[in-house]
Amino acid sequence: MLTVIRKSRLSQMAKAKLWLAGLGLWSGGVGLVDSAYAQDAYPPRPTTGQQARTVDQIVESEIQQTSLFQTSDAAATGEAGSGSYTYNTTCPTDGCYQGEFWSATSLFDDGCGANCLKDNGYNIGGSIINSMTFNTDAPKDRFNGPVTWTDRSNEWQMNQTWLYFEKALDADKCYDLGGRVDILYGSNARFTTSTGLEDNINGSHAFYGLAIPQFFLTAKWNNVTFKTGHWVSPVGFFGVDMSQNFFNTLPYTYQYGEPFTHTGSTATVQVDDTLSVGAGIVRGWDNFDNTNPNLGAIATINKTINDKSSIAYVGIYSQEQNQSLIFKPRYLQTLVYSNNISDKWTYVAQSDFGYQQDAMAATGKNAFWYGLNQYAFYKFNDCWAWGTNFEWFRDEEGYRVGGFLPNTYAVPGSKVRGLSTSRYGYVGNFYQITMGPKWTPTKNFMVRPNLRFDWFQGHEDPNTNPGKLKPYDDGLKNAQTIFATDFVITF
Repeated sequence: MLTVIRKSRLSQMAKAKLWLAGLGLWSGGVGLVDSAYAQDAYPPRPTTGQQARTVDQIVESEIQQTSLFQTSDAAATGEAGSGSYTYNTTCPTDGCYQGEFWSATSLFDDGCGANCLKDNGYNIGGSIINSMTFNTDAPKDRFNGPVTWTDRSNEWQMNQTWLYFEKALDADKCYDLGGRVDILYGSNARFTTSTGLEDNINGSHAFYGLAIPQFFLTAKWNNVTFKTGHWVSPVGFFGVDMSQNFFNTLPYTYQYGEPFTHTGSTATVQVDDTLSVGAGIVRGWDNFDNTNPNLGAIATINKTINDKSSIAYVGIYSQEQNQSLIFKPRYLQTLVYSNNISDKWTYVAQSDFGYQQDAMAATGKNAFWYGLNQYAFYKFNDCWAWGTNFEWFRDEEGYRVGGFLPNTYAVPGSKVRGLSTSRYGYVGNFYQITMGPKWTPTKNFMVRPNLRFDWFQGHEDPNTNPGKLKPYDDGLKNAQTIFATDFVITF
């Protein structure tokens, strides 16, 4: 069931109240990001691009959709989520009135019913997100172990100020041209760095930085859509734009198992109303320039099974650096299944499988990582929804999960702050359960509190974890409990 959220305007007084609220939530950050980094490199050495990962991601799936959890027009045409999954959108309001959505595009209304941007197919918008995460262990290093983005314990973070400008393709035209640019400033920029792009922009700053996750051109010719440029990866279920996710904390599969961005070109064929197939060429994972001199391939399949369920496949084959900084073959696939069980319930399941040839520096072994994410969402009304997520993620050789951002302790002269690179090499299984409500009192504002339990089961391999440090609480524990919440303004 495809849905489009109607753009509309608030009164001038409501506009003023919205922006005052936005200023009240603002948490200024100083500094930007240091350089390109990746957990693919054997710590503490950075490599060709961050393999960090982040609910909803198929970046601008060629079957563009909007979920019941997405509240802004950005969701309709930008990073809408993973795969061709659908959400229920027919639940009654049950006494909840959210008002109308105010879009930044409406700033260009002329007062007589015309808009110079909207009338020509252009849109602008974005979001502002601030968060607070409480850790019951209160670790001395102030990091929530390998949980990233909301990585600071008992500390306020301005995660993102996101702006986008786009010209969406006209679905009613046989031929059309479009494009999109997205800019992100905030603490999340540390994790969305592509080699040859953000590392050349941000210099040697610390927690806050600038990222450009997308700038691409699109073209439509009958039932074929072409895209070329730099864009968010269509893998998985979560998205780089946190405003499009149900929870504000990330699963391990997204942060450590999948790429964030690609640079390249794709072509997608809309076979019929239920099936789209795509393929393209990319410059590997989170890489913008020729730091990675190899080309890779990406393939997508989105299938709507019926009005209530859908499935999406993404496969990527590329050459990526192993721990010895040698480019070797890597393969990743993600599979996302969604089922609208009823008018109230939605179930989503995602599986990941990844492989890196000759990954381990000490042993020369291949590395495998894989896992299963399951989500259940219940919609009370338009203002309230409840979500639960259970994740199992296995790092077979201790190759993926752990500290990877360069910092003052690991890389001399670097000011980028992140979990110490000595916290790395965990051979075993990571689990997490996240649950909590999503409150959307207006279509421009939402609050997402959630309770999360993390734990690790595995063994200490001296080849990968010589310090025998545990994942959580300053390396002392195999489990942690955090309470996180954020405040989101969309426009």
